Amino acid sequence: MLSRLGHARALTALADQSPILTTAQDAEKFAQDAKKAKVTINSKPIQVPEGTSILHAATQLGLYIPTLCTHPRLPTTPGTCRICLVEQGGRLVPACATPVTDGMEVETDTPAVKDSIRGTLALLKANHPLDCMNCDADGRCEFQTLIKRYNVGDEIPSLRSLHHEWDDEVQSDFEALHLTTTGHDGPTTAAIDIDLEKCLKCGRCVTACGLVQEMNVLGWQGRGQDRHPAVLSEALDLSKCIECGQCSSVCPVGAIKERSEWRAVLDELESKRKVMVAMTAPAVRVAIGEEVGQGPGAVNLGQMVSAQRELGFDYVLDVDFAADLTIMEEGTELLQRLQSAWGLASQEQAGPLPMFTSCCPGWVTLVEKSYPELIPNLSTCKSPQQMMGAVVKRHFAFKLGIKPEDMCLVSFMPCTAKKHEAEREEQLRKGELHDVDYVLTTREFGHLLRTKNIPLASLPESNFDSPLGASTGAAVIFGATGGVMEAALRTAYEVVSGQPLPKLEVDEIRGLRGVKEAVVKLPGNAPEGVAGKEIRVAVASGIGNARHLLQAMEEGSAPTYDFIEVMACPGGCIGGGGQPKTQDPAAVLKRMGAIYSLDQRSALRKSHDNPEIQKLYEEFLKSPGGELSHELLHTRYTDRSHQTLPAYSVGERRADQAQHEVGVGGVAKQTQK
Repeated sequence: MLSRLGHARALTALADQSPILTTAQDAEKFAQDAKKAKVTINSKPIQVPEGTSILHAATQLGLYIPTLCTHPRLPTTPGTCRICLVEQGGRLVPACATPVTDGMEVETDTPAVKDSIRGTLALLKANHPLDCMNCDADGRCEFQTLIKRYNVGDEIPSLRSLHHEWDDEVQSDFEALHLTTTGHDGPTTAAIDIDLEKCLKCGRCVTACGLVQEMNVLGWQGRGQDRHPAVLSEALDLSKCIECGQCSSVCPVGAIKERSEWRAVLDELESKRKVMVAMTAPAVRVAIGEEVGQGPGAVNLGQMVSAQRELGFDYVLDVDFAADLTIMEEGTELLQRLQSAWGLASQEQAGPLPMFTSCCPGWVTLVEKSYPELIPNLSTCKSPQQMMGAVVKRHFAFKLGIKPEDMCLVSFMPCTAKKHEAEREEQLRKGELHDVDYVLTTREFGHLLRTKNIPLASLPESNFDSPLGASTGAAVIFGATGGVMEAALRTAYEVVSGQPLPKLEVDEIRGLRGVKEAVVKLPGNAPEGVAGKEIRVAVASGIGNARHLLQAMEEGSAPTYDFIEVMACPGGCIGGGGQPKTQDPAAVLKRMGAIYSLDQRSALRKSHDNPEIQKLYEEFLKSPGGELSHELLHTRYTDRSHQTLPAYSVGERRADQAQHEVGVGGVAKQTQK
């Protein structure tokens, strides 16, 4: 297995799984102490742990081996693309799936290797649609890059230009199976677009969906040369898909992508018929530079705001403001539930514990489709995006003297699922339009900048517009896993105890571990009834890890938590499905470091200290959790477990399995008698 793990992934896996290895440094020491194999690649010697893949060993030497199926953020490689073949012992072997042995000699640049690479690429090109200029992956396509790198022409004529008498029958069968998954007749879902005509059959999407997120919505269908990734249920929109977009973030071409809206936004900007308003999520500011050619974690906050004004936006607002607002509402809700559980107040409307965060639309969709019994545990707070939309359309527009329908609000997000969230029926108020008109991913933001030739890095800095542009450090850490929890604790602790949290950085819930937990104890001199109380919290990032946490809670092997944060994407929003595609295994860590740096440099680091938030409550909302706040900033959820395939919840499936096991056990006992 180690031969198929990327270096950073291997260290993280070792550190997470071993009871002895608790840090990445310990995992590094363990790897250094492991038995080594001496290998020679292109006459360059290297010692690596036994079981390391040839590809990983070559990477350590700085040697380039092309590949399409391997990805540093995926735990395994399917070994399907066959582009990474190298010569070893007189034969060609896949570098990604071949472990090194002591004394092995490998060549990566022989004529046979080069012919193999060019031949494989030529075959793939002959089967690929030639619509690069209209493809959103153009210029960011790994396949296109390899075609240019190896100068692959039309050595093999396009197989699509050849006609056979059975073509119509095959196409008919294909459309019958995949009409709802190709995207030819419109978006597959409100967030994800799939076009299997562009698929290279690399299998990355299947790995991301099955092994990383453990959703198993995508899988393999067919046999032999007809084997290809596909939606395993009748249609993607009817499946348990949560639209997290992790499949799109690792797709090397444009076969899976976010539903494109950037051209529609460009039309709105160029027509100048409406007042154009932009708002930007925390994770976008540490990734947009990466999208236009800078390194991961580059922060271009002031230039980003200027770029949005260059695009034609009349007002540029900060979603961080709404993140602070979320903490005010969510913190109030949490305290109501805690006080009810502690018997300190009669809260008829207080929900049960543990309370789960509701900022992540992918997580909310998972609960609705697979864990509907947890709906009462979800916070009723809208996400920062939707809170911002409500405030902009109902308050900001009024202050400007503009009708909401004459304003176009564009949200820049790291997330594909946010597109669907903006269109949810539950987000609509009777007789009103959507609060958020368009949602663009960080990648789509990059499309806008490149199309309009806006040089982000060389622009002068400018500030967000007021009053919805002020924020705190607590808001910016929403972009990283554990950030919502940490921001909530900074405020809730102070509100309930009357004292600031002794240390604002809650280290136990920082970092990339899939599941983290912490216990915060209220001071002994806090008000009567809460003094000495403990608040036990947990954080999960990546839906696969969240599933494991939920299972442990159901089985009783996990502690009793009060508050749980769940983010669908590994690492949180910084690793969102709409973020820049990257081959850097440490990209998410670098973005996380940038997020924490912005928090450290903030003048205000607690949401309740934001003066603009205080002013919003004074002038408009009146009080956190009040009547108007509930109308605008809170939402409801719907059980969709029987509206999607498979038509049952996880709880129902486990109950059926338990009943079956009891039945089988009974039959076995009777047989033994």
